[in-house]
Amino acid sequence: MEAFGVWRGRNGLLAVSALLAAMFTGSLLTLLWIGPEAGVVPVGADRREQTEVEMPQDGLTERQKEKLDAAYRLILREFYRRPDGDRLVDGAIRGMVEALGDPHSAYLSPEEARQLEDALQPSFQGVGAEVTMENGRVTVVSAIRGSPADKAGLRPKDVILSVNGESLEGLGLVEAVNKIRGPKGTQAKLEVLRGQSVLHLTIVRDEVGYETVYAARTDDGIVRIEIRQFAVNTKERFMEHLEQMEREGVRGLVIDLRNNPGGVLTTATGIAEAFVPPGRPIMYTEERDGAPIAVVSRGQGQERGYPVDYPIVVLVNRGSASAAEVLAAALRESAGALLVGETTYGKGTVQYPFTDALGDGSLIKLTVKKWLTPSGRWIEGTGLVPDREVAQPAIYAASFLTKAETLRRDVAGADVRNAQLMLDGLGFSPGRTDGYFDDRTEEAVRLFQQRHGLPVTGEVDPTTARRLEEETARAIRDPGRDSQWLAALEEVRARATDRKG
Repeated sequence: MEAFGVWRGRNGLLAVSALLAAMFTGSLLTLLWIGPEAGVVPVGADRREQTEVEMPQDGLTERQKEKLDAAYRLILREFYRRPDGDRLVDGAIRGMVEALGDPHSAYLSPEEARQLEDALQPSFQGVGAEVTMENGRVTVVSAIRGSPADKAGLRPKDVILSVNGESLEGLGLVEAVNKIRGPKGTQAKLEVLRGQSVLHLTIVRDEVGYETVYAARTDDGIVRIEIRQFAVNTKERFMEHLEQMEREGVRGLVIDLRNNPGGVLTTATGIAEAFVPPGRPIMYTEERDGAPIAVVSRGQGQERGYPVDYPIVVLVNRGSASAAEVLAAALRESAGALLVGETTYGKGTVQYPFTDALGDGSLIKLTVKKWLTPSGRWIEGTGLVPDREVAQPAIYAASFLTKAETLRRDVAGADVRNAQLMLDGLGFSPGRTDGYFDDRTEEAVRLFQQRHGLPVTGEVDPTTARRLEEETARAIRDPGRDSQWLAALEEVRARATDRKG
């Protein structure tokens, strides 16, 4: 879809769409406690309602009020330009939250609050097509089932040339997607190249569901379900995929949580409940001055029995955070799953968005509790160490090139290093990946340009940079290069064979 943009297979930094990252900026590494848990029951003394957080009744002292008012009046009276009073108040609130020293608590303006809410919603407004860049052109990966793009007949490999008469040539992917998206009910008149034919499609934009869950099956019955983020409808989509796969027969299950930044906590605990036997803990929470409180499974998967009759492997990496870590820990410690990949991010706190406290659409997102794994461990700053550690090939560590300058001999920096990682992973042997552009790097660039029909200059100009990114994305999408997936497949197959005896 337009919002998920660039590349499927989110196994490295390049595999995460810039659009996806932008869309989830507000919720990245945030574990939001929104409403009571679905399918879990808290156990412990003095438990409060989960939609409530105890707030001290004491307000500012008279001295504190006087000090704040004096500072406000002083700034209004003496600053050499007329200040905006509302901005001063916003800044004061932001400063109070920042004074907590907690990186996950924040004051969000009304616009930032809307972005956070949108990021956790199951839909967006647009035509509903997932697009990428191929050879510098906006190319359709797929149309979301049932979306306006799907109904209009947009197909994979279609090239979108223009939108409402505005050419997309020369635009980056983010700019192009912003042209394609738009409010519900408006028209997107697309000029589309399909093979050698140019088509003109008029698509009425509509509300389109985000796809946060993807599922696939190998020929021998191993199911892989990737969860990209925990939105409000993610549990429902996960269970739809899982139940369909179970009807067809599951020999083993791999749940891919790599680069999943978190989201709605109750979504993650709801998914865990499909595998954690009733009465066993999914997690613990610990509030200020309080003892740990267990969140236990009520057993929504009882109709098919516990434990499930197939092995489970969970894929994680350093981008697996918050709610992703909750699910991974619950599956390992309470459902017997194996973790494969890299040590996770290490986010052990829970945030609550106080949406109505300030009255103008702004909100304060505060850390209100810690969470602990079923064994009682707090992972803040340390993360979950996988049972089998597997590193990815170096190409997966490459990031987008800034294209701020043409890269040439004797230039040094992060862009050069990323270009070298791409070249090396694509088989062009730059000889080094330390970020210094030497003669061997220049020769590797020449070979790359020659292979792909580009002007052979030995320099990484914007055109060469874009092609490098496209070829790297194509390589990363190849599951045969994904060392972590291959290791997970090996582990789940071995366990499936052991169960057969």
